[in-house]
Amino acid sequence: MMPPRSAIWGLGVSQCVYWGIIYYAFSVLLVPMREEFHASNTAIVGAFSMGLGISALLAPHVGRWLDDGRGIALLRYGAWLGGVLLLAWSYVTSLTELYAVWVGLGVTMAAVLYETAFALVVRMIEQPQSRLSALAIVTVMGGLSSTIFVPIVGTVIAHEGWRTALRVLMVIWVAAAAYMEWRTLPALHAAESRLTLAAAPQRSRLPLGLIVLVGVPFVVGIFAAMALTTLVIPMLVDQGQPIDRAAWVLAALGIMQLPGRIWLGRGSTALPSSVLLVLPVILQATGLLLLAYAASLPIAFAGVGIFGLGAGLHTLARPWVVPQLFGVASAGEVNGIIARAQGIARAVGPALAALTYGQFGSTVVFSLLAVAMALTIVLATRASTQLAPSARAAIE
Repeated sequence: MMPPRSAIWGLGVSQCVYWGIIYYAFSVLLVPMREEFHASNTAIVGAFSMGLGISALLAPHVGRWLDDGRGIALLRYGAWLGGVLLLAWSYVTSLTELYAVWVGLGVTMAAVLYETAFALVVRMIEQPQSRLSALAIVTVMGGLSSTIFVPIVGTVIAHEGWRTALRVLMVIWVAAAAYMEWRTLPALHAAESRLTLAAAPQRSRLPLGLIVLVGVPFVVGIFAAMALTTLVIPMLVDQGQPIDRAAWVLAALGIMQLPGRIWLGRGSTALPSSVLLVLPVILQATGLLLLAYAASLPIAFAGVGIFGLGAGLHTLARPWVVPQLFGVASAGEVNGIIARAQGIARAVGPALAALTYGQFGSTVVFSLLAVAMALTIVLATRASTQLAPSARAAIE
């Protein structure tokens, strides 16, 4: 029996809150913290990067805990830890204290973001199309996080300062955690426990070659997304475009991730397996190629939008395909291995992209990324053929 749909929406709302606060709010908080601490951007961002690094290092361990049926506990305790650390963050008075808080927030990210929510959905829902629809709902809500929280944080900072903004965010975070504790987690508990008991075989050695085959397109996609996010606005400003128009171009990245997720969330059955494995890679490579030769705002907007459409579908692909290829009992560990590599790509992508851009310009950067993305089409196609016929038939 599937969990109530309200529980899936509850997971989605919590992901919107958690991503919006622990991930996207930092960019808005950066400037006031830099000014108060008389520090450089690099020094402040270093705390965030350290948190991302800790989250990436923990990802395989978290994945094994998820496979052992500890997903609800991770979500519960990670959420309450996050609330405490947000309050502590609002009282830091030095870079040392900021870095100490972000050690804990890195642990929090590993426990409460997509990996745990995806694992719970995978363990609760056995039918592939229903599982895909539920994953789409969670990612649609998660995809709204920056749209909702960046303006909220900016407004509160402008009127009350960054410390008050963090306390407001802490209240929102705790409210989301309390709702999960009260309504969502009880609804998930029975289904998660039942499937955990049914999926407790001896852990076997994982096929490394297949993990690489599946994982490389996702890692390259994350690296490309971070490079795009870092470089689009500087590229357009260097071309003479106003910064506000350049910002609207970048906004297409988030907006265009939603249509595919919304479509899949409606439960459509006319869906070849290649849609989630091959098509997203093609779309991202196409978007990067357009950006490499974008001589005007419309072309840049089209490039970012096409890339975003592919990235939105790609986010769904990993939690859907991994259980099909490796089994539900090992899905958490495999996703954790891939997530670690993605986390490293997320951390180093902006710096490497900026360095290459400074030396060679945007055409070289985006052309190289387009070629790298296109090369992974072969891997994505092979991964698609590895799916069991029954799994493909369930969604086609």
